[in-house]
Amino acid sequence: MQTATRAAGPTTANLPPPGSVDDARVRSAARTLRETGLVVLEDVFERGYIGALRREYDVRLERHIADRGGLDALNAKTFGKNQIGMHLAPLIAPFSDEQVVAHPLAVAVMEEALGPEFACSFYHSNTAYPGSEVQPVHRDHGPLFGSAEMSIPTPATHLVLNVPLCDFSEENGSTEVWPGTHLIVDRAAEDRGDLEARARTLPSIRTNVRAGSLVLRDLRVWHRGMPNRADYARPMLAIVYARGWVVQEPPLSIPQATWDDWSERTRRIFRRNTVVPAK
Repeated sequence: MQTATRAAGPTTANLPPPGSVDDARVRSAARTLRETGLVVLEDVFERGYIGALRREYDVRLERHIADRGGLDALNAKTFGKNQIGMHLAPLIAPFSDEQVVAHPLAVAVMEEALGPEFACSFYHSNTAYPGSEVQPVHRDHGPLFGSAEMSIPTPATHLVLNVPLCDFSEENGSTEVWPGTHLIVDRAAEDRGDLEARARTLPSIRTNVRAGSLVLRDLRVWHRGMPNRADYARPMLAIVYARGWVVQEPPLSIPQATWDDWSERTRRIFRRNTVVPAK
């Protein structure tokens, strides 16, 4: 089993200033993203930083499960047993940290892929809880046009930034993906039964990546959550960015304190959301 394609070269563990990222690495990552539909940016964060995020995330996750009547009750609404989706609201530290939502390396790659006016209005997370089962093969967004209208693929319109909060392995349910499937143009935006059958004829990889890495994926790529056979949860943040002309609903509610803490560049990326005044 292969693992996800990575962009070569290290980055610093701390947030570099805008314009200081390695242009060659950005071009390499953007090319990999265009060609395969995903790219891994390795060792962007120190493991201690990710560990602190994980501790805060675990508190929110346990509260989320308890507020919804426990794991059994939550499973009635999940996409796959013990595959838990959770919104990170309210958007406050540490999940609002600019290192997470607007890291210069990720921003530079997204500018290459989506254009300079890209925006974000979706912040989610996905956790494979122990005992999770395999999800159906799916994609998070279909082709912009169906094959009856346009038989060739368009450039990316949506990307998801995944932030693994632990090392991802096949034991703990690393996501399975089908590289290159973002370039397949279909008649229908979604047909899970058809995708299951077709995916069996195509090569897949597992996103086995280290904590501290970032994964950028085109939302058209076929993928699925896999069983977590470990005795601990496997969480990741999932933040969606789109071209500037794409309308994403509903917008996020961003606390005024978070907005005030952000740089102008980050505010520009989150410009389509609602800033909630302090009470």
